[in-house]
Amino acid sequence: MTSMIIHDSRLTGGTPNWYRFVFQVGPRNGIRSIADTVSRRARQATRLQKLHILCHGFEANWNLGSGMSVPTAHGGFGIQLGMEGLSLNNYRVVEPWNGLVREIVLFACAPADTGAGNAGTWGDGKRFCGYLALVTGATVIAARDTQYYQPTGVNGRIEFGAWEGPVYAFSGANPEGERIVDPSRYRVHNTRAAAA
Repeated sequence: MTSMIIHDSRLTGGTPNWYRFVFQVGPRNGIRSIADTVSRRARQATRLQKLHILCHGFEANWNLGSGMSVPTAHGGFGIQLGMEGLSLNNYRVVEPWNGLVREIVLFACAPADTGAGNAGTWGDGKRFCGYLALVTGATVIAARDTQYYQPTGVNGRIEFGAWEGPVYAFSGANPEGERIVDPSRYRVHNTRAAAA
């Protein structure tokens, strides 16, 4: 199985290394450059079976439909990946991954969340994940809720443990997303067994 991990350094912790390709990025890496690097690595391997992205998710206390602030923050505003992040405003930058990546797992806070009043806006996380699936041809796995992790878990590397809240699979056949009953098989590769 050919796998790759992208770890944005603003998500504190050791980068898991049981991947064929390990790519550490930060606020100085442009999103287009990140997308191009993934494409090159995927072509080298013919195709990536798994692309794991570890980063923060953007959350805000906005109800964009009514144009007001709300007491509870929701996700769905994209992910903090590289300089610009990745969101509904620029998701097409990953179109070159089409046919090169089978599965993308977003280890981030609430990328698949859609707060009240945010459906159909740039804060619609389910739409964001569905569009990622459509433009890449990959299955996109993402959670609705805030995720908690250990920065120095297994072997001093980031450990996400069990998922918090519902997890969804988005695909070209189902861009609206389908809830995964048991998401435990989607995990960070911190050991040889996890990477198998």
